[in-house]
Order: sequence, then C-alpha cells, then structure tokens
Amino acid sequence: MTSVTMPQLGETVVEGTILRWLKKEGDRVEVDEPLFEISTDKVDTEVPSVASGRLAKILVPEGATVKVGTELAIIEEEGEAGASSTAAGPSPAEPARPTEAPAPAPTEPRSQIVSPVVRRLAAEHGIDLSQVPGTGAGGRVTRKDVLAYIAARGAAAPAAAPTPAAAAPPTVMATPTATAAEAPAAPTAPAAEEELVPISHIRARIAEHMKRSLEVSARAWTAVEVNMENVARLRERVKDAFRAREGFSLTYLPFIARAATEALLAFPMVNAELREDGILIKRYVNLGIAVSYEEGLIVPVLKGAHQMNLLGLARGINDLATRARAKELRPDEVHGGTFTITNPGSFGSLISVPIINQPQTAILSTDVVEKRPVVVDDAIAIRHMMYLSMSWDHRVIDGELATRFLVRVKRNLETWDFAEDLGL
Repeated sequence: MTSVTMPQLGETVVEGTILRWLKKEGDRVEVDEPLFEISTDKVDTEVPSVASGRLAKILVPEGATVKVGTELAIIEEEGEAGASSTAAGPSPAEPARPTEAPAPAPTEPRSQIVSPVVRRLAAEHGIDLSQVPGTGAGGRVTRKDVLAYIAARGAAAPAAAPTPAAAAPPTVMATPTATAAEAPAAPTAPAAEEELVPISHIRARIAEHMKRSLEVSARAWTAVEVNMENVARLRERVKDAFRAREGFSLTYLPFIARAATEALLAFPMVNAELREDGILIKRYVNLGIAVSYEEGLIVPVLKGAHQMNLLGLARGINDLATRARAKELRPDEVHGGTFTITNPGSFGSLISVPIINQPQTAILSTDVVEKRPVVVDDAIAIRHMMYLSMSWDHRVIDGELATRFLVRVKRNLETWDFAEDLGL
C-alpha cells in the first residue's frame, strides 16, 4: 500500500483544497500520471501519482481543505490485491463455512452526497439530482454535471410537440386597427437562459485580494503617453526571425519590462514595501506579470528581472505565461514580487486604472499600441502611440516621484536601441 498525502508545494504553503479527483476508486493509475487537482492560497495545480497501481481508497473528498502531510488516498500496488485476498481466505485445514448472503447495503441517493453548492444550484433550477448522471468520484454529482443537465434540458425544449392551440388552425384574424397594447404580452425568458455559476477558489481569492488592496492603500493614478515608433519598427523588422529562432512571438511587453526594471533601480521607492516599522526598499526587481487565463487572473513572478536583458525577459515572460495557462506553476512562482505589470492593451484597452498588487507600492498598466496623429517637429505625423498608466500607493510615494518614474520609463522606450539585446 502507498499512502498519498497533501504535498508541500512551496515554502509558504501550509494547506490545500482538493478541487477534483482525476481518478475514481478502483481505477488504474500510473506513477507520475495526474491524480488530483488542488488549490492553495497561491495557485491551482495538478498533482501526479507517487506510485503505480489501483486507487483503492479516497480518504478526502472534493472541496475539503487539509493541512500539508494529510493522508488523501491509498494506492494498492501490483500483487497486493491477490496477497490480501489469500490472507483473508479460509485455512486449507478447515473447509469454508457456508455464509448467508450479505444484506444489501443501503443505497443513498446521489442527491444526499453532493456538495452544498451543487444542492443549491439544483434547487434553484428545480432539478431532481437523482435524475442527473454523476461523473465525480463514486458516481457523485458535480457542479459540471448539473450545468450539463440544465443545458441539455434547455436544448430539448424546442423539440417538444406543439401545443394544441398552436397546432389548431386560426379562427380569428387580427384586424388592421389592432394596437400594440391589445397584443398578447411577450413570453418571459425561459430559466435556461440564466445560469448561476458558483464562485471558484481562484475567483474568491482574487475578490478578497482586490478588496483588501483598496481598503488598505491610498491609491492614486498617473499616466503618460509614449511614442513607440522606434520599438514598433524594430519589432516589425525582427519578428519573423525571432519567432523562427525562439518559437514564440515577440510582443511589446518585454520592451516595457526592460524599460521599467531599469527605472525601478533608479527610483527604488516605487519598488518598495510599506511595513509597520518602516518602508522596505528593495534594490532588486522580482517582476510580477499579470496573466489572464480560464479561471481569472494570476500573477507569476519573474525573479531577478533586473539582471536580464530584453531577450531574457522575453523568454521568462513567455515561459511563465505559458505554464500559468497550463496550470503548471509552482506556488513559490507566484510569491515574492516587488512590482507588477498588467497588460490589458493586448485586448484593446486605451487606458486603465489597475488595482495595486499588495503589499507592493505600484502597478504599471500597458495599454494598446496604435497609430495616432501626433505633432512631431511642428508637423502632424502618424506614429505608434501608447498610454502607460500606473496606480500607486500615496502612503509610500507622492505624485512627483510617480511621474518622474513614468517619464523615465517613457524616455527609455523612446530612446533606447534594443536591437543588440535581441541578438538578431
């Protein structure tokens, strides 16, 4: 027998919540095959099996939160099942006694073993859970099962036979003088057009973190406009060769990250942290990169970003974003950031007011790069322009420092020659 326990996925992790068992009791599982999904206070991730064999027993149900080291399941390895059967059988010297057939175990409707969220969802839609096929462990009905049942029920409604009133030929025709007020009221929208989605662990943590940030910080906001023409031309010139060599696209984000990390070293108060006994100034940059994925938003941290050139930042950002969306981040990779960049511009936003990622002092937002008419040397020209905006904590820094920092980032983007950093 092999015991499966709640793993220690990072130095800061002390407990985890079982989100989903990927195998059912009795299923065959191979070593390193994903066995269950867990959610910590940092990240959701899949956990592989520590042994090959049969999943004999699940000890902790989905939705339960337990401490690191808690026994979660038992895997019965090869040969153990036969050995245990032999040990339990009758002795050769004594014939087996006839036994009465065991009384059937009382069956419990699946509606009695579902989570409160599933029970509430079913009640709101008037669903008998005993009619819902369950795909969870031991046939348990999950939220996804209920939502699928609701969707199927809604899809089946149009196929119902027409009512007698609709099938019968009309006997009275509306006169041309009939008014809208005399027309029958429009039918109300069917319940299938509404859906109550339970709050996920990730969304609940995002909500808590964002609300707390607004409660504890004195958020202020500043923006500058940046001429990205030089960066846009370089990117256009090298993007094909870069993709062929690196295997991913060269975006504007690494350029902004490079310009920002240099500015953070020049203005370390923007990279600081307010504590009860003072302000902790950090002369290094662990750069948080906000990544949007299916469950919401996560901020993996690129450690030692101040020591990286443009190519290193591009590779690091791509690696973190790719693994974040694949749920392959380790909990410590979303911890320890000193400054965060969020990039709604990739979705088309013009200008943004982000919420500070506590306990940091500021967060930089990069918005869409687009061609706009601007005045250059007393003439109107078309240039690639972008707004850079920053939310910052007025308890730590003031408007002068916030603006000087943003102007430094702006100047870096407009004047630096990034070509050598790319090695192309």
